[in-house]
Amino acid sequence: MKWKIAISTLLLANTAMAGDMTFKLGVQTHMEQGWSVAAVELAQELGATHLRDEIGWATAERQPGVYNFEVADKYMLPMLQKGMVPLIVITDTNPLYDDGDTPHSKEGREGFAAWVSAIFGHYGVENVQIEIGNEFNSSDFISGPFTQDPPAYLAALVRAVRKRLDQDHPDAKIICSGLNTIAIGFYQEFFRKGGLQACDAISVHPYRDNPNTLLTELNRLTTLMQEYGGERPIFVTEFGNWFDDQHDAPDYMIKMVTQMAAAGISEAYWYALLDEPWWPNMGLRTINAENRKPAADSFEFLQNSLLPLGRPVASETIEPARIYEFGQNGEAFVVWGSGGEFEVSGEAKFFDSRGRPIDPVSRMSDAPVLILGQDLDVRLKTLNMHADTQYQFNRPPWSYYARRPSIGLVPLEIIDWNWPSFRGAPDLSPLRITDDGVTTARFNDRPYSAIERFTAQMDGSFEINGWWQAYSQSEKARLSIQHNGTLIHDAEVTEDGYTLPEISLVLQTGDTLDFEIVPTGPEGDASVKRRIKISGPPVSLSSDPDNRL
Repeated sequence: MKWKIAISTLLLANTAMAGDMTFKLGVQTHMEQGWSVAAVELAQELGATHLRDEIGWATAERQPGVYNFEVADKYMLPMLQKGMVPLIVITDTNPLYDDGDTPHSKEGREGFAAWVSAIFGHYGVENVQIEIGNEFNSSDFISGPFTQDPPAYLAALVRAVRKRLDQDHPDAKIICSGLNTIAIGFYQEFFRKGGLQACDAISVHPYRDNPNTLLTELNRLTTLMQEYGGERPIFVTEFGNWFDDQHDAPDYMIKMVTQMAAAGISEAYWYALLDEPWWPNMGLRTINAENRKPAADSFEFLQNSLLPLGRPVASETIEPARIYEFGQNGEAFVVWGSGGEFEVSGEAKFFDSRGRPIDPVSRMSDAPVLILGQDLDVRLKTLNMHADTQYQFNRPPWSYYARRPSIGLVPLEIIDWNWPSFRGAPDLSPLRITDDGVTTARFNDRPYSAIERFTAQMDGSFEINGWWQAYSQSEKARLSIQHNGTLIHDAEVTEDGYTLPEISLVLQTGDTLDFEIVPTGPEGDASVKRRIKISGPPVSLSSDPDNRL
């Protein structure tokens, strides 16, 4: 029997795919896995209106075509009664179909599609959102023949769901894929097999250590959709990070949410409401909701003070400076970046990423500053940071090369696969350059180096700073810095790390600085973390297409 509640108490689930352009910040719960239904109220107290959870297929369908929602109703009905919007991810299996493996046969896909239709039939198309797939680019979530070609099998699965919904619930919409990271290679194969056409939205889990690389990857996903038949809304159905220090979460959350909302993401779900035994440092509250964590302050401040003003807009477009404005009357700004100074006009109050009052500041740092008031104007005043690898991976003024023995420098291309894209070459794996670091290679006992090149965009005096650290003692490397091909610095990089003494140089437009990592460890290759910062003459604050966010 279809369950309904008064429409006046609902936030309609499909508004994000039917013209409502407001950004929704939700949170992951696991009531299907045994969490108390009290989690609904905890989420609501933090300002969340959207929850992502599951409904057990094998629990609900024990006989083919017969569905019992008694278990799911225990948490689904309280969500709906409180006006919450449940997003249900369908990723599990059922022993009634395909021997309990991920549905891969015609019969299995049809059983899966009928199950999705049954959920819409029970709760109402207007009351629930459904996501098909969860991190199918990871072997942790698929089994059986599906593992042989996940993009193709997923495309066939969503096509079967679309066919059944067109028959049973023509107004129903589905969100597809939920891949871990923005895995462009997987999406490309999924779209090529017809998956995009069956979906009303595409979902991603953009897990990363560095939030500043998010927009470039989202833009690539949007471009890819356009190439394969048409752009769809993007849902971020999980985001967060494995934080060694829980106090790092607020800065991370503010940066991610601000950029996602500005980029047009429909909805985003923090992972998770509570810490879990196997993910003990990602929640808004500790296990069993005993204690509130710093991230909860940021989540609540976003819900109550920033997001109600509307989607933010990037008011400065010069990298590596970030200034976003929430609202249209100078009501709220979020500012962070590298090496820039900004000025604020108007009576303003300053807050940290947890929403706690702080003294006024005027210089950008990696920690975002929240500025609230009325009729405010926040502008970039000066910017002398020309390059920062934490902000500008895969963007000018950086380019990337490998040194092949007997050949010399060759450009590295963008390699797309089932995980984050990187700069590399098809025949040089594991050599790669990412936003996180650099990995080299050795073949036939010959070292293959990886090079990050900075090209000066103007004349002047520049200062070079940086640090490098090997991931392990067996992966130590040599750092070589060259100015127009001439060696100017050389050092060993070990697990203990290496900090570069500041180097001052006069550069001409077009001059290059190469930062080369050469493997020297006993295992033959080397992986290092790094951050390089190059400051110089103040850059023009006029709009420059190469520097746009």
